[in-house]
Amino acid sequence: MAPGGAPVRGFDLQPAPGPWREVAVAAALAAAALLVLLQEAGERLRREEHRAWWASNGRDVLNVVGFAAFAGALYLHGYPGPAALLAGGAATLAAYGAWVIAADVARLRHPRLAAIAGGWALSGLLLAFPGHVVGVLGRVAAALFPGLGG
Repeated sequence: MAPGGAPVRGFDLQPAPGPWREVAVAAALAAAALLVLLQEAGERLRREEHRAWWASNGRDVLNVVGFAAFAGALYLHGYPGPAALLAGGAATLAAYGAWVIAADVARLRHPRLAAIAGGWALSGLLLAFPGHVVGVLGRVAAALFPGLGG
């Protein structure tokens, strides 16, 4: 809700019909795993930056692909466009953080598995409680951008 009780445009949940919901769940889980695999590729590119001028741009492309996959899966699940973009961006940052913590901070033996498990846990929360997530994102958007009210 925007200030004064007006609803925020673009933050209404649009639940996916039956079979598309299962497709969306599978797409979100695949996107979470893809984000981790792309982070690994990005780390390899980071090590190549001193030899290849294009490596940093390659990492940006990998991050955009992972972000688009996750945001697209949320949109398919019924998230409205703005909420899918915000939640997809947050999930992308969380996947990167999970990878860094698992690989560099905790130095786990299998950081890929730990980061994918974290991504699946986050996916589960985003998919199990879409109404709550979209509501929170709508309230944050209304607080940050009061002119969004309907």
